Amino acid sequence: MTVQASRTNLPRIVGIGAQKAGTSWLHVNLSSHPDIWVPPFKELHFFDYKFCDDSKNWAPWHVRSNLKRLMKSTDPASDRYLYLKSLEADPILNGNWYKKVFSAMAHDQIGLDITPEYCALPAEGVDFLLKFLHSPKIIYIIRDPVERAISQIKMNITRRKKSLGDPAVWEMMAREKVIRDRGDYLSYIPRWDRSHSDVLYLPFGEIERNPLDLLRRIEAYCGLAAADYPNASSRVFATPTVPVPDSVR
Repeated sequence: MTVQASRTNLPRIVGIGAQKAGTSWLHVNLSSHPDIWVPPFKELHFFDYKFCDDSKNWAPWHVRSNLKRLMKSTDPASDRYLYLKSLEADPILNGNWYKKVFSAMAHDQIGLDITPEYCALPAEGVDFLLKFLHSPKIIYIIRDPVERAISQIKMNITRRKKSLGDPAVWEMMAREKVIRDRGDYLSYIPRWDRSHSDVLYLPFGEIERNPLDLLRRIEAYCGLAAADYPNASSRVFATPTVPVPDSVR
């Protein structure tokens, strides 16, 4: 099935991969496709906020902090500023808000929502997403679970301004529930397969080995015309190369 532009101002392509599994690379490259429209910021969290308790604790902050950042660099007299301001108004993260996000999309464009946390939706959340978005194309990048977890641990240590050279910090971070949960493919993938949804599973390693070939596979899957991707070979948010304690691995 070829993806077509939406007449209901909703995305037709959804990227759900795990955190630290190439979704930022996917976002950067697909956003450069002339037929694709992306929201003002990556990761909308609409569906996980609705179905995942953990997201309720921080998703509103994620939305508002991104909007405030964007408004600081936007002319207050512009239509874009008014659009961003409208997305900040309560209530946020409900169905009407989500539709408002995509209201800025032209009718001949194809909307894209890339939010890694969607991969962890419970079965009822998967069913709701597919029904709400009228059976969109789903892109799920799969990364080796151990390497994915290590990359996430590095990111968390750096964000919390802890020492990457302290084995005790590594072990503490490695034991956090979120590290295990984000790469729990054994639980997540059957939920998407059970739904008979149209999912394209992609190997993370191909981003480094054959990035353009991977993008051509995505184009073919989504029915998109071939495009140029100037950032196909660029790494996005790469974590630092540091020794990993054996006990953590």
